Amino acid sequence: MNHVSHFYGMIQKEMAVTLATSSDQSVTMRLVSPVYYKGNILIFTDPGSTKYQQLKSNPHCCIGAGNYFAEAKAVFLGSTMLDANEKLRAVYCEKFPGAFEEGVALGGRDAEFVLLMPTKLKGWAFEG
Repeated sequence: MNHVSHFYGMIQKEMAVTLATSSDQSVTMRLVSPVYYKGNILIFTDPGSTKYQQLKSNPHCCIGAGNYFAEAKAVFLGSTMLDANEKLRAVYCEKFPGAFEEGVALGGRDAEFVLLMPTKLKGWAFEG
């Protein structure tokens, strides 16, 4: 299996990966719940969060999963509850059932989808 396939396999299996964002000379890291979507990584976040504000200010970010980290660019897809995002909700709920139900802690009803489009994959401890 090549490194790109292995990285995406980790995205498909892991319940949380690390996302690093930055703006205004501040860098932060946090766990996010990733979903593989058409060669990219789908997450959702509250528009009032530091993560969202930093990605809006600087869409370049980094995702860490296992022995890999991928530089990526964030693309904003709008409210999770838009009719146009019905397919994204369905894909997300395949991995995280109930994510958009009312009253779910950290639920996504008041959030926005963000697609993280990897631009460069790096890693450590690569075999060979």
